[in-house]
Amino acid sequence: MVTRTRPAPLWFPPVVLGLALISSTIFLSIGISVSHFTGPVSLSRLTPFLLVMDEIGLWIFFVGGTAMAARMYWKQPFFTLIGWHFRPLVDVPVGVVAGVVSQLVIVPLLYLPYEAINPAVSKSLSKPAQSIVGIGHGGGLWIVAFVLVIGAPVCEEIFFRGLTLAVLRDRLSGWVPWLRALVSILGSALLFALAHFEPLQFLGLLAVGCVLAGLMWRTGRLGTSIVAHATFNLVALLVLVHPQ
Repeated sequence: MVTRTRPAPLWFPPVVLGLALISSTIFLSIGISVSHFTGPVSLSRLTPFLLVMDEIGLWIFFVGGTAMAARMYWKQPFFTLIGWHFRPLVDVPVGVVAGVVSQLVIVPLLYLPYEAINPAVSKSLSKPAQSIVGIGHGGGLWIVAFVLVIGAPVCEEIFFRGLTLAVLRDRLSGWVPWLRALVSILGSALLFALAHFEPLQFLGLLAVGCVLAGLMWRTGRLGTSIVAHATFNLVALLVLVHPQ
């Protein structure tokens, strides 16, 4: 008997993202209760422990939802669906270059027109990242670095480039190849950008999402996009920690 397989429906990734955001709120609330945190909750006031709790809530559904989709719809092993294999001699140098160029060239160029109109835009763009790095003051920088450079790149790539891109790719299988690639890459990048809830940073996040999805589309594996994502975050971290 042949097992019929089909890609997950288009609504699956957004629903998983919604559940992940709810889970993040729940885990953050648990962390606040356990740590006896008081006062208003904002990104700039989080402790390293609360940052980890917040991210764990997301990562559980990013990875778990992808694993569920692989089993329920594609009938494939989780690692096969997401393209979990690495070619270090290719993925590391290509990913590092893509991450550095995205952070230091592509994103700044996108915002040049805005900065020409309002020079203060550059400070506003880096404000969320500065808040996250500020969480590490007082000895928690290594925890913040782990979240930004390891945890987030791995789990977000599994969900946005492993699951979301696969859903679009397979659901649009009857389309003209170039249009299928374009819509799949843009669609996964759009969800990635929207998930960060940063209106001012949206354009940059969309561009980076396209770069990461393009790498996955071209290579068929997550190795390059994970390295690129990690490098992108690492460059931002280093610039903010050592601005000179």
